[in-house]
Amino acid sequence: MMGKKSKCLSPVAFGIGLGVASALFMLIFIWAGWLGGEYGKSIIEMWATIYPGLAPTLFGGIVGAVWGFVEGFIFGLVAAFIYNLCLCCCPKTCCPPSGGCKCCSSSSSCDLPKK
Repeated sequence: MMGKKSKCLSPVAFGIGLGVASALFMLIFIWAGWLGGEYGKSIIEMWATIYPGLAPTLFGGIVGAVWGFVEGFIFGLVAAFIYNLCLCCCPKTCCPPSGGCKCCSSSSSCDLPKK
């Protein structure tokens, strides 16, 4: 990436992607505990103390998927924001060694397309 300006992440898009992945994980894990007998029941019971409505049932899996999406979305949003912040605060990642750094001189540190 030397000599090329690094791209910023879209916090909302990254949050949605991570939220969907987290929701699918929780849904599959909870339904596996529901259908598979004792598989993962202790973890699901521990999660149920944190997430209201979560249980190793059909509806509990859906509730877990909603919680997983919310948690993944928030984490993805924050992670992408921190990534973008670090990208502009660390000139070596976005500025060529010869100078001419444009990423930190304007009000928008990203070179994402303007709407």
